[in-house]
Amino acid sequence: MSLTECQFEILRNKLNGARLSQRALSAAIGMSIGAVNAGCQELEKEGLISDGAITDEGVAALEPYRVQNAVILAAGLSSRLAPITYDRPKGMLYVRGEVLIERQIRQLRSAGVQDIYLVVGYKKEEFFYLEEEFGVKLITSPDYMERNNHSSIWAARNVLGNSYVCSSDNYFTQNPFSEYEFSAYAAASETECAPGEYFLETKGSKQRIVGAHLDGKRGYAMMGHTYWDAEFSNSFIDILQSEWMRPGTADKLWDEIFYAHADVLQMRMRVYPAGVIHEFDSLDQVSDFDPEFIQNVGSEVLDNICGTICCKREDIKHISPIKQGLTNLSFYFECRGEGYVYRHPGAGTNEIINRPAEAFACETARKLGLDDTFVAEDPEAGWKVSKFVPDCTGFDYSDASQVERALSMARRLHESGAESPWKFDFYKESLKIVHLLREEGWAFPAGFEKLQANIELLVAPMRVGSGADVLCHNDFYGPNLLVHGDDMWLIDWEYAAMGDYGCDFGNFVAQSDYFDVQGAFDIMPLYFGRKPTSEEEFHLIACTAIVGWYWYVWAMFKECKGAPAGEWLYVWYKAAKDFSAEALSMLGDKSFARNLSHDEFRILAASAARKDGRSYDYGAVSREQLTLEVLKANGFMDEEGVTARGIAALEPYRVKRAVLLAAGFGSRLLPVTVNTPKPLARVHGVRIIDRLIDALLDAGISEIYIVRGYLAEEFDQLLHKYPDVKFIDNPLYSTTNNISSAVAACSHFSNAYVFESDLLLTNPGLVAPYQYRSNYLGIKVDSTDDWRFVADESGKISDLAKGDSNPCWQMVGLSYWSPDDGAALARDIPSVFDTEDGKQIFWDDVAILRKPDNYEIYVRPCMQEDIVEIDDFEDLQKVDPSYIVKKKAH
Repeated sequence: MSLTECQFEILRNKLNGARLSQRALSAAIGMSIGAVNAGCQELEKEGLISDGAITDEGVAALEPYRVQNAVILAAGLSSRLAPITYDRPKGMLYVRGEVLIERQIRQLRSAGVQDIYLVVGYKKEEFFYLEEEFGVKLITSPDYMERNNHSSIWAARNVLGNSYVCSSDNYFTQNPFSEYEFSAYAAASETECAPGEYFLETKGSKQRIVGAHLDGKRGYAMMGHTYWDAEFSNSFIDILQSEWMRPGTADKLWDEIFYAHADVLQMRMRVYPAGVIHEFDSLDQVSDFDPEFIQNVGSEVLDNICGTICCKREDIKHISPIKQGLTNLSFYFECRGEGYVYRHPGAGTNEIINRPAEAFACETARKLGLDDTFVAEDPEAGWKVSKFVPDCTGFDYSDASQVERALSMARRLHESGAESPWKFDFYKESLKIVHLLREEGWAFPAGFEKLQANIELLVAPMRVGSGADVLCHNDFYGPNLLVHGDDMWLIDWEYAAMGDYGCDFGNFVAQSDYFDVQGAFDIMPLYFGRKPTSEEEFHLIACTAIVGWYWYVWAMFKECKGAPAGEWLYVWYKAAKDFSAEALSMLGDKSFARNLSHDEFRILAASAARKDGRSYDYGAVSREQLTLEVLKANGFMDEEGVTARGIAALEPYRVKRAVLLAAGFGSRLLPVTVNTPKPLARVHGVRIIDRLIDALLDAGISEIYIVRGYLAEEFDQLLHKYPDVKFIDNPLYSTTNNISSAVAACSHFSNAYVFESDLLLTNPGLVAPYQYRSNYLGIKVDSTDDWRFVADESGKISDLAKGDSNPCWQMVGLSYWSPDDGAALARDIPSVFDTEDGKQIFWDDVAILRKPDNYEIYVRPCMQEDIVEIDDFEDLQKVDPSYIVKKKAH
């Protein structure tokens, strides 16, 4: 039978076997004596109680009201209890001698609730031991970082029925749980003046919740646990599913969703006396409840603070979080009357942010008077302590005096002579991001390629005016400028490093929506303290375009990862577009394209190598003296060698990437290749492929792709030494020739080296940072049984075949492809592959034999001793005698 609430309460009370008078029973269940008397008579009549005791039928009548399980929400960061929760989840705190969540589990079990689920997320590994020790079940919330606690409810949706829904951080001085519950309710306590707290609105004697309002002066606030009956659980999950994708839902607590639908969701308010339920929203609250907590809690963060400002833990007061996210966690605290901010590095940020560089810059900024707020930073761990400046105002771009002060601070930094060991190049970093976006399959918007091409045209002439690198802030814009009356401080030095002075100006302009192109011209004198030259004007406009471009592609990458950049995406796009257009207009026909003669290129590239203390062979110069005179006349060379303008003229010839073809089986190198791909075989203790990668990195080429197939997972070992290499898998390696590897990677052949990865490189100087035109390495021989090229007097390749009894060029599997030829290969390789016999040819045939009219490819000479092709195990033994198995003497 279905029970009335009075009947239910009488039966539940009698379960423990106590025989109470009706007056005592009335007091125990909170109902009138008349109601209790009537209820007992009804239960007696139905045979559910007899002689004042519950019968077996009475126990059975309670069964539909049995609590099936409890779901404890433990996924969140609980940032309001910073900094303790930086080290451990809030539910794992040790309060009054017990771990919070353990105490709650024991109370549930004591009440007869045996089936307990924990929804975990942040530091979930801290809860793993509870499975074995308490027999609880864990549910992982995959969305806990992006959504509020309703995501934990959704994660547990399949177990919700007649369920307690609890928070892991509550402390109950009395056990509030029971084996049976009549209907859905929310625990509440009377509260006064609680900012940000919802006060419940109820209706009728049953105190059904009909809504809630914020920031009341006095009322009842939801606090502690809730009980959901099956009807409430099913209805709420249906509503949550319908609300999930609506704007604004991600930030909502589950109870906010409930309040919005309280007209169809029935839940009562159950009031508990003060002191029964405790929720801890700050360190001060925990310390007030447990005075020994602050001394006993293990917290590296508190120890960092005490060691930095020479205080005791009890001196640290009024902690409150400032912000949280995937980057950093920060909180405010006071110590002996002074306010401070502690910055705790977010998970993984020390891998993407150079903390030693930041610490160096912060210390330099303090010495220069640019940031008096800085107190200390640990360059390894990444935490930082700063002074808190109250009553600051936001930076005002419309205030000319503030703009002048800010730009003079940037100039002071740039002219300080401070030298950091680290460097940041906005254009090079943007290339890395674009590469990552392409790997993710990001669909670039219309006009992207054209804008990228415009930016590329500006790089070389921009570098002409950069001068020597100086220490830069690299995130220099309004939000990082604290203004307090006549004082101004430049904060947040996470990206500070050596770089182009113009990029700080570019950040200041591109990261605001206040300045258009003319506005940028107008404030340039405020940076220089004088009227800038036309060259300086161009340089700053070009820098603004490139910085805007960097942030534009950065914003796309954030969106690719599910973190919308909002209006900033358009702000940065517009800066890149408008300022690049202006810079190109100013440049006119002075741009640096691939317009050097071969001799000019050879002289400039060789001089640039000498300047860096390196040696690369770019070939002989036919008319050296005349070419030198031309280069000097154009400002590319002076008496000391290549100039900044000359380096800029070389920029279009810089090799941007490399592809290493490493998918094959290497059967001729058996038995080594039984368990090891040929490129990973060691010669004199070093992997063959390592010599190639090292040469590339020495040449400044860091965008490296490895096409793998046979024993593909073995290549993962490279990531320990070379974490930035990218793998491309070739699933067709065993049924096709190496053209299938080229098909997999040909989108990366533009302005790229392409290697056979089993080459034993003995002369790393062959891998130069610049290349003039598409070429293959070749060794001049009188005859050969190996693959060879035929080339004309200019070195242009006209044929490729195996073996020749006449003088020819022996082919070496290291080639370079210009931007145009690389783009043509990206089109032609898949096309040839799809032909009838295309899958069983070598990829080199495409440009030389199948589509020769589309390419101009030249031989780049090298010597036999420069590079060794190990064709079989016998060759390997000759090169490295350690592979020779010595027979035992008899």
